[in-house]
Amino acid sequence: MNKAVGILEMTMGIFITLTKAYLFLFISITIRWTLPRMRMDQLLNLGWKFLLPISLGNLLLTTSSQLVSL
Repeated sequence: MNKAVGILEMTMGIFITLTKAYLFLFISITIRWTLPRMRMDQLLNLGWKFLLPISLGNLLLTTSSQLVSL
């Protein structure tokens, strides 16, 4: 009885692991197929005009909150 439970647990663990791997692959492939590809100049514009100001604002807020808590 104890050996059968061990085999069942091992089988369920393998099944759950394979299901998670399939799910992550399915999500990544679906996103890759449905969203348009970005050109290099679009990525550079995103980085300079959107991500850089957000990161600088985050740095400013974090630094000011750390200085206020001193």
